[in-house]
Amino acid sequence: MKKFVVFLIVGLLASSAAWGATSAGITIEANVAQILDVSPDPLTTWEFGIDNSGNAAEFQNVGTLTVKSSTETYIVTFSSANGGMLKKNETDNPISYNVKAGLTSAYAQWTGIYNNALDTYVQLSAPKTILFSQKTPKDGVEFNISFNIEAYTEFYVDGVYTDTITISIAQN
Repeated sequence: MKKFVVFLIVGLLASSAAWGATSAGITIEANVAQILDVSPDPLTTWEFGIDNSGNAAEFQNVGTLTVKSSTETYIVTFSSANGGMLKKNETDNPISYNVKAGLTSAYAQWTGIYNNALDTYVQLSAPKTILFSQKTPKDGVEFNISFNIEAYTEFYVDGVYTDTITISIAQN
């Protein structure tokens, strides 16, 4: 019986050593999706009325823009189809306008902007950019979009004038 117990113990030790001699390393990999998104509100049209008095006019907070990014360096670009001019048709004089995009009061302390070319009123005669230096919170950051029209000396022909502003986001 003693021999049987000794063989049993030796057998168990040998088999456990064989089992314990193998190991496997497992690598866990997670591919995190990139978020780069700009969402204007209202989505399609920012409207304001011009009283045609010739006086300068300011239209504050006509819309908002929410920017979301999971990357640290990115750029938001504003460009105008008409070079910063509202047009009714090709024969009437266009109306020059300026646009501003400033952080809403809820995000005024957020420090993720490196440079904002739209922090004051500018004409979109060429594309203007906002450069970011850090990712946004999950809900994004919001910008108020405002417009102004400088004083003018001649009436504009009445009617609806339009321009299309394209707002894009890209990794920088």
